[in-house]
Order: sequence, then C-alpha cells, then structure tokens
Amino acid sequence: MRETTPGERPIRQVRFSGNHYERGLQRGRRLRQTLAVPAVPGADPAFVRGCFEAAAEAFPAAMDEFEGIVQGGEFDRQRLMAYYFARTESQLGGCTMFAVAPACRSGGRGPIVGRNYDWATADLHWCELQRFDTDGAPRRIGYTHHWAGCADVLSAAGLYVAVASLPPVAVEAPGVQWNIIVDMLSETCATVDEAVRACSRVRHLRPMSYLLADSAGAVAVVEATPRQARRRGPEDGVVVAANAPQGGLVARDWSQQEPTTTLGEPILPEPPNYRTDALQRAHRRIQRALELLHRAAPRLTLQDVRAVLSDHEAPICTGDHSEPDGGRWATIWSGICEPAAGSFSIVPGLPCRHPYQAFSIAGL
Repeated sequence: MRETTPGERPIRQVRFSGNHYERGLQRGRRLRQTLAVPAVPGADPAFVRGCFEAAAEAFPAAMDEFEGIVQGGEFDRQRLMAYYFARTESQLGGCTMFAVAPACRSGGRGPIVGRNYDWATADLHWCELQRFDTDGAPRRIGYTHHWAGCADVLSAAGLYVAVASLPPVAVEAPGVQWNIIVDMLSETCATVDEAVRACSRVRHLRPMSYLLADSAGAVAVVEATPRQARRRGPEDGVVVAANAPQGGLVARDWSQQEPTTTLGEPILPEPPNYRTDALQRAHRRIQRALELLHRAAPRLTLQDVRAVLSDHEAPICTGDHSEPDGGRWATIWSGICEPAAGSFSIVPGLPCRHPYQAFSIAGL
C-alpha cells in the first residue's frame, strides 16, 4: 500500500479476483447494505428481457457477474435485473477527456490521456481505485464512484477506456449498458481498432462517448447512442471529447435495422431541450482543451496535461472554487494515463488543489 504525501487525499483501493461470478459475489456483498434498488420507469418485462439478452450476446461473462451480485447482495433478481440492464435515466455531466498521439508529446512512450470527471461532490466518498484479477482476462485497474463499474479503465493488454455522457435520445429498442460495454472492451480488446469494432457491434442503451487509447499509439473516440456509433480520430494528433456530440465516421447505424423487441412508447429520459446550457459549456471545454493541447504540441509534456486539466477559463476544472471540494457539483477526480507505461495517476478531487497519485497496472 503506497503512503500519501502532504496534500494528498487517501485513495481507497479494492481488489476483485477470481472468475466473473466470484467478482459479482464480492461486489454484491459490498452493495448489500448500501444499494436500495429502485423501480425503473418504462421498463416493461419484454424490454428488460431484451436488454438482458443484448448484454448476454455482447459479453456473456456479464451474466455470471450479475448472478454473483444477486446472490452476494441478496437482491430481488427481477428488480435488480431491470435496474442493472434496463435503466435509461440520463445525467449530462461536465466531463472532459482527451488523448494525445505519441508524435505530439515530448518524452515517454505511446499516447498520453487526460480526463476530468465532473459530478456531485457528495459522491466523493464513494470514489475508489479498483483492481481486477479476473480469470481469463488481462489485469485491469480503474477508478470510479459508481456501484456498477468503472468509468476509467486501463488493462495490462495496453488498452485504456474512459466514458463521458452525451445528451439523451429516445430509446426505442433494448440495448447494452455503458458499464458492461467498458468491461467488454477492457477485457477482450488490446487495440483501439479492436475496441472500435467491438463497440460498434453492440446496440447501446445510453448515449456515451468512449475515449480509447492503446500502448501502440492509436487514439480515437466512439460516440455511441441507441441509434448510431460514430468513430472520430485525432486531428493533428489530438482528440477531445466532452458531453456534446461532435460526429465522426459512421461505424454502425441501427436506425435502419428492425430490432427484435420494440417499444410502443419510446422512452425519452429528458425533454428535447435538456440542459442547453450544459451543451454550451461542453463546447467551450472542447475548444479550450484543443487550443491548449495544440499550443503545447508537438512537445507536449506531462506538466502541459496537468495544466489543461486544471484550466479555469472554460472551465475544464469545474466547480465553485470558493468551497473546499468545489461546492455541490465539481470535478470529483482527474486522471492521467500512459497505456504504454502501464501507469495511471489520479487526483481525488479538484486537480488544481491536490497532487496526482501514481498507480501501476503491475502494482500490488
């Protein structure tokens, strides 16, 4: 266990090991006293079954983990099935994430990734570093505040995956949850190209951007919604994603494909004008990150990445900085990953106030 230095906040570490069912048992036992499973609006039995079957087809191991969670947490199976596989509620946060290709950085091997995760600061106490030693899969390390999985993951195979929410769209057919997709990509893929193909084979339930980087130097973003998956590569060695869609080449279009199960009344998680101000802020963060990163290229350094993540102009480092943790809504963690080095550094909280703590995929 690493020791903290002055100014650091302790980061809780949890290890999951064994097969997927055993991992689910461990996760379920941890959730037993903390997760009150709510009802899922609009999730009729056929829709829930459709989402369950879509996940089973995309990543069969998710079924074993789900059964472990049910048993370990002593949950009602049908109620948890609806919540685990078919929840469609959407929250447009303030996340910013980017990847820089090797040719644009100074020193180091492979690409470098930076990301800020913006959320309710009340959830800071749920944040933790998770390590996975799963049978038949590469070791992984991830960071999260979420009960169901990690929003950032680095695998020993050299693939990094991170997510940021996109504006909600109508859900007309069953799809697969983001956390299952992150597990699928990080456990079964080693390269960006493999991950893009895998991500594009799956009909997505929640609109998300998936930032991808691999140890060989490739970087990309997949913008996935229940209707389409689009791939966007770097421009001048840099790719940036936030909570606003930016498009890309269509990798898969489900709008012309008739699903097995359809909804007579499509689920719209939020009104069509949902959080217009959030979209405007996302565009400002995207433009500011591109400006700073291109200014630093082709000799971008680790210090440059930290400076972008601490930027207050857009702001990329968000929150009420008159408050210790940034008020009610702020950057609750910042991460810098170098897949080729197997390193992942985390700030638990505002990156302008706390030092990064370095972790390794090979660490204990």
